Amino acid sequence: MGEVYRAHDPAIDRLVAIKVVRPELVAGSGGEQLLERFRREARAAGRRFHPNIVAIWDFGDDDGMPFLVMELVEGRSLDQVIKSSRSIEPARSVAIITQVLSALGFAHENGIVHRDIKPSNIMVLQDDRVKVADFGIARIEASEFTIVGDLLGTPAYMAPEQLSGGPIDHRTDLFAAGVILFEMLTGVKPFRGKSITEIMSLMEKRGPEDIRALNPAVPEALKRVIAKSVAFDPVQRYPDAATFARAAGDALPAATSQLRDRGVESSDTEGETTSVGATFAAETLHEVERDLATFIGPMASIAVKRAARQANDLLVLYELLARQVANARERAEFLARGRQRAAEGVGRQHSPPRTGSARTVEQRPDPTGNAPNPASIVAIESDLTRYIGPIARILVKRELTKFESLAKLCLVLATHIPDERQRRAFLNAHGAE
Repeated sequence: MGEVYRAHDPAIDRLVAIKVVRPELVAGSGGEQLLERFRREARAAGRRFHPNIVAIWDFGDDDGMPFLVMELVEGRSLDQVIKSSRSIEPARSVAIITQVLSALGFAHENGIVHRDIKPSNIMVLQDDRVKVADFGIARIEASEFTIVGDLLGTPAYMAPEQLSGGPIDHRTDLFAAGVILFEMLTGVKPFRGKSITEIMSLMEKRGPEDIRALNPAVPEALKRVIAKSVAFDPVQRYPDAATFARAAGDALPAATSQLRDRGVESSDTEGETTSVGATFAAETLHEVERDLATFIGPMASIAVKRAARQANDLLVLYELLARQVANARERAEFLARGRQRAAEGVGRQHSPPRTGSARTVEQRPDPTGNAPNPASIVAIESDLTRYIGPIARILVKRELTKFESLAKLCLVLATHIPDERQRRAFLNAHGAE
């Protein structure tokens, strides 16, 4: 697509990444049309914030050269990790691919198919958090504006329907994720051919190489998961990213080495029969597990099971689990989710039944005229992030000291939401309209 620069945003005093798009993408008769679509897609991607997706914060052009301002990710690309490691242990591989699948699932729910999932588009942070790059961009690149002669995606990671120019959908991304999981575990790709024709033939007639011959440490169950994910016929693959992620986690339930690294004892692994979480409803523990899995991957299930036996309060549970999150900023974000859920009354088994998600805005207390309090601030910040991305945290912090009522605070924050319908929804949710 172009070149990426490390840069400083003086308005908000933060480091960012700036991607300058290749001029030939906007040259010619369709240039203006591409530029306008690029603007729309960049805005749309910027409003879809997910912790495993590199955030897009701004778009502009300089003398006709379009650029994107994105979250700066300090880490290594997954292809660099694979090259330096040759193969990655199964527990770590599953933890990484689970985060990739979380990002893909979120994108697919929002109508975006990445089309170019490959290790160089996956960034691995120092604490093994994962960020997937180029969401929104791949969708545009795969449009009628494709440069003649370019093959979208990298052939080694492309599904057969993509290689043959057929119709693609979210299962095309899942195929690529399966190829990447295979490569992490072995250091090689499952379909090694000298040409696209040979690769296609291997996909259809042979299937992936025998992964256990390449790495005997891979469990038979995980081998079956990978084989299903890279099936030649899309119908035979997993129906969605969440199902794929669950299957991978089930195939490697213990992940003992990573659990020890995170301070979780192996006694809480497969075969556990002790009743846990008696204080909390099963639905609550599922929500807590989902929150934690965002940061530490499939071992969240075991960590929640252990911590639930030591806590009788939702906030205490979140504080215990926060110890599993290495990064300070992410730990604070996880704790903020816990405070939000506690403020919504989620937690105890004997609590009145609730309908819908724990984030349902109707369940939040009406803040009209009330002074700011921590629970309502967390709820406002969480909602605003859905619409404008991670910059919401900075804006809330900056405006919070200026207003005595939440209604006035929300009115000011709403001005940063570009879409009128979403702006009204935000105000209605917090009683400010």
